[in-house]
Amino acid sequence: MTSISIEIKNCNNFDSAVISLEMQKLNIKFAPNGTGKSTIAKAILLGAKGDQAFLSGLMPFKLRKENPDNKQPEVKGAETLNNIMCFNEEYVSQFLFKKELLSNSFDILIRTDAYKQKEQEIEELVGNIKQLFSGNLELESLIATLKEMGNAFKLSKTGLDKKSTGMKAFSFGNKIQHVPVGLESYAPFIQSQSSVSWIEWQTKGCDFSDLSENCPFCTSHVVEKKDQIKKVGQEYDKNTIKNLIAIISVIEKLGDYFSDEAKGKLTAITTLKEGIEKEHEAFLATVKNQIDNFTEKLEKLKTLSAFQFKDGEKVAEKLPAYKLDLQFFSELKSIKMFDAITPINESIDAVIAQAMQLQIKIGQQRTEMKKTISRHQNDINDFLEYAGYRYAVEIVGDGDQAQLKLRHVDHEEHLSGANQHLSFGERNAFSIVLFMYECLAKKPDLIVLDDPISSFDKNKKYAILEMLFRRDTNSCLKGKTVLMLTHDVEPIIDTIRSLEKKFSNQTSAAFLKLVSGQICEAGIGKDDVQTFSQICKSAIGSEKDDVIKLIYIRRHYEIVDNKGDAYQVLSNVLHKRARALDTREPKGLDDDHPEMEASKFANGCAEVSNRLNGFSYTDLVNRIKDISAMKLLYDTSTNGYEKLQVFRLIGLGVGNSVIKKFIDETYHIENEFICQLDPAKFDTIPEYIIAECDKILKQN
Repeated sequence: MTSISIEIKNCNNFDSAVISLEMQKLNIKFAPNGTGKSTIAKAILLGAKGDQAFLSGLMPFKLRKENPDNKQPEVKGAETLNNIMCFNEEYVSQFLFKKELLSNSFDILIRTDAYKQKEQEIEELVGNIKQLFSGNLELESLIATLKEMGNAFKLSKTGLDKKSTGMKAFSFGNKIQHVPVGLESYAPFIQSQSSVSWIEWQTKGCDFSDLSENCPFCTSHVVEKKDQIKKVGQEYDKNTIKNLIAIISVIEKLGDYFSDEAKGKLTAITTLKEGIEKEHEAFLATVKNQIDNFTEKLEKLKTLSAFQFKDGEKVAEKLPAYKLDLQFFSELKSIKMFDAITPINESIDAVIAQAMQLQIKIGQQRTEMKKTISRHQNDINDFLEYAGYRYAVEIVGDGDQAQLKLRHVDHEEHLSGANQHLSFGERNAFSIVLFMYECLAKKPDLIVLDDPISSFDKNKKYAILEMLFRRDTNSCLKGKTVLMLTHDVEPIIDTIRSLEKKFSNQTSAAFLKLVSGQICEAGIGKDDVQTFSQICKSAIGSEKDDVIKLIYIRRHYEIVDNKGDAYQVLSNVLHKRARALDTREPKGLDDDHPEMEASKFANGCAEVSNRLNGFSYTDLVNRIKDISAMKLLYDTSTNGYEKLQVFRLIGLGVGNSVIKKFIDETYHIENEFICQLDPAKFDTIPEYIIAECDKILKQN
């Protein structure tokens, strides 16, 4: 499939649009603001997801109240695009620019395809160890229970933290087994499976015992038993009992995983009548430390990777330290624990036998990672330098903890809260570069750039284009299917004409025009990017109306800065002056320029006649003065650019200052770019401007 066509209907400000995309190319769609570029981007994103509920949010306002034909937002042709990534304002806003520029720096910048290949090879060597944990419910349960036991006790500087749940559970002894004197009648409830719920229910009822001499539970007369009822709440706390029951349950689950001696001591502690003493606390601290160290080793084995081996470490020498030796875990030294860890130790021995291969693979992976980090750092920093930004990035941290951080070139430390230091443009520039790297990592079917560079100056625009599309294919978006929606013609000038060889056959460009709710697409080729001088010459040699030709002839003189006799004649014609004034001469006492000398006037007319056959100064002045004739010319003009010039000749007042500025100043002297699109072929005047001109003409 070399190209696809996406049809979009009934979305926001337009009724329909057909967008063509050439696969594995940069597709630039140039359009004035207000055409619907961002709507196109959103519609493609939502259409690919196939979620009509989200797509309905693009319903045009004109259809929200009355929609007799039940028209709905619709996208066809995007179904094959399973994964789309879009650079827009929302993407930029997600970067808070704290100490780390990317929250997932490792996955985006370092975990390349080459890295993943080595990762897979290493995984195959250590896979037998990790396989023992995968799907092994008994082992998973053991690890979870050990962690639960370890987490029940927290260490402080003096020993076990009294506030930890395990210490709270044992602080007052086992009052479930040893029911306090005077509460024996409650033993069946206290020692039941629902003891915690019963204690909570009973203590809540006690709050009402002072309201009456009757029992708050059964209403019988119990004055003599009130103290006994209250004693339950005084002796028992539901949270303490809950913690006690939980820790006893954990110890029972571990059971034979403990040594016989440890099991006996733990049983004794859990059945103490009074709270624990220092010797009990010391033993529990030992158990906790051994459990924590044991589970840490198990977790390391479960997630064994190259990152656990530091640069320079020999795998064959370090791997034996991963083995679980019960002689150093006396409290866990039991037959059942030995049986559980023997397969793990045997799998470690198998890996030790392949230590040399593993060492080589880890070395290759480290080398690849260092090359990748160096390349990305240099590429980003070169871009920042060439674009004129006085910032640099560094990828710091070991392994999967690597982070992309920012610093100013005049400052060694990394910036904290970089959002305070970066301008809006700088944030945008960083965001689009980071977006590119995220695309390289995630490999979307389509990459959408919604007006990514219009706010930058020319140098920065090209620096971004170079970064995104002009480096090795694996390091940029070259060869990827990219849709760039922009109101800036410069990327087209650069990629289609000025730097055509650098972007050879990488770019497809088109102009989008919104007319009566329909967005039409016109392809842009190299020959369509012209100097305005070329555009003028082409118009002058065409079959256009003489008044239109006069406008182009005068524009041509303007761009070559030739304000000679011919220019003076043309200006006077277009200003509808019966007497031709010479604006090159200073104004007189009447605050007006003097009339052109006869010889200069004749010379100017002759020069214009060489370009426009049958030129007659008087006839053309009279015709331009004829408002009916000009209105007819306005109506028959086929593009907005020429309509705008004719409207200006008619000279009607424009009330709206914004519209007036556009009409008076836009395209007044067309020299913003050395090259541009022919405004007669690519109708770049926004529809609303022409609509306003139409309205004014109808009112006059």
